[in-house]
Amino acid sequence: QSMDSDAPVYRALQIMLEENIHHLALVEEGEIVGLISNTDLLRHQAQSPLFLQRQIAAIDEEAGLESYAKNITAMVESLFRGGLESAQIGQMVATLNDALIRRLAQLAEAHLGPPPVPYGWIVFGSEGRSEQLLLTDQDNALIYAEATPEAEHYFAALAESVVAGLIQAGFPPCPGGYMATQWCKPLAEWESVFVQWINRPEPQALMEASIFFDFRKVYGALSLEPLEEIIAHAHTQQLFIGHMVRAAQEFAPPLGFFGRIRSDDGFIDLKQGGIAPIVGLARACALAAGSRERSTLERLVIAAESGTISKEGAETLAETFRFLMRLRLQAQLAGLHAEGSTMSIPSNRVNYQMLSPLERRNLKEAFSSIRQMQEGIGASFRTGMMG
Repeated sequence: QSMDSDAPVYRALQIMLEENIHHLALVEEGEIVGLISNTDLLRHQAQSPLFLQRQIAAIDEEAGLESYAKNITAMVESLFRGGLESAQIGQMVATLNDALIRRLAQLAEAHLGPPPVPYGWIVFGSEGRSEQLLLTDQDNALIYAEATPEAEHYFAALAESVVAGLIQAGFPPCPGGYMATQWCKPLAEWESVFVQWINRPEPQALMEASIFFDFRKVYGALSLEPLEEIIAHAHTQQLFIGHMVRAAQEFAPPLGFFGRIRSDDGFIDLKQGGIAPIVGLARACALAAGSRERSTLERLVIAAESGTISKEGAETLAETFRFLMRLRLQAQLAGLHAEGSTMSIPSNRVNYQMLSPLERRNLKEAFSSIRQMQEGIGASFRTGMMG
């Protein structure tokens, strides 16, 4: 493996994490000009992702999970203070979380024996989009090849084991129950459910499509191409796409009269008022383009290329998304260090009074841009005419 000699350090970290390699050739105009090792990068950064990768590999059934959340948080803070963008941090966090899940699944298999049929462990939500930064509650499911009593029993036990390990590592259970302990089904059942969500876009179906259509396989030998095909053909159902756009419109930026930011208790929810509507619009527009992409920023690129959203609109939403992700992480890290903090799950709310005048102005512009894009995209898909 190699990379350009002038590439940023985070790129070397990402390649080594994803490929699980220890050395990387540095190339200049097609010629190898040097070599960088994981030891070099460990020296470069105390809270290195490579250090966490080594820790994950060493996890056994007795020890190694309890420090994971603390170490991930320290790594994220180090990368953020070093100037890395949220998108790049999210990629590294996803790579490490994936490695943790794979390790837990391997430990479960060692205890239960080989799986009776192929399976796939999936994650969704921000983790599926590789946009999770600090650890939040679990969003995962398990898909296995065919329904047999043996398979049902085996995968229920495997799901229990992995979910318990994730709880121990610092991922709380999902309050809505979207975890493999409850969502553990054969592939044929998943196919049926995916098709039903698209063909009958009722409120519950739309909510679950928004969750599960961000899925990403982390571990297992089972091909999930049948589900990918269903997602890729969702654009043929215009009613479904229209409802997905309207669902994204339901997240209202907190703007009052004259475009002023509205706050009832002095706090602003950046997720509900800003991040979620952008994620929803990007998802709907990418689905309308027949895309399988998961990342919000990549979905916006695809949507612009296909014409489901203007290039300027996509760039506006992308820049707004980056700003809101950065502002939220900044506030979350400050909250973790606040005196007497008991925060277990990072908050999406920021104290408006603690923002600088520039941040307040940028936040107002961000919310205004989101509202305009919601209206513009809604008009394109004629959501105002839907019953």
